[in-house]
Amino acid sequence: MLRTTTAAIAALFITTAGATAQTAFPYWHGAALVDAVTPACKNNGFVAVNDFFTSNYRAKTGIAGEPNNPGITFDATRSSYAFFRSGGTANANTMHGAGTASGMLIRGNVTTIPSPTQGNYAATFSFKVTPATITATTQTISIDGWINNWRNVAGCKVTFRAAYRLGLWQ
Repeated sequence: MLRTTTAAIAALFITTAGATAQTAFPYWHGAALVDAVTPACKNNGFVAVNDFFTSNYRAKTGIAGEPNNPGITFDATRSSYAFFRSGGTANANTMHGAGTASGMLIRGNVTTIPSPTQGNYAATFSFKVTPATITATTQTISIDGWINNWRNVAGCKVTFRAAYRLGLWQ
């Protein structure tokens, strides 16, 4: 799990060309609990009600060189799902609201059968992010929301709630 979580954090916080090695970008680490899934999710074995994930969240806070899009990861025992805002009416800094996203499945286990959901894919989402304004010093954040097309399964809509605490990524 450590290898998978580390890969997910790295994917979420890849720095842009303007950043220096000393730049510390804020991120929030916490946990997410699945409250509901649609029938399309129930037979794929990827997610179920009451599943618990470690999770990381990144908002844009205005620090020079920080990544352009906010994002969130859901880290399971053998894989992680990284999710980045790509458009829509959701807030460009926090992902609050509805929008479109690019999802990425990060596999941390060895398998003889490739996953049909590996790689990048499109998804839609709706998040309620609290507080409404996030700065580099915001200590806690909560997100209630849903993601549709979870792990590239058409119609698989996952409703979750998550809580996060401030950390730094260098």
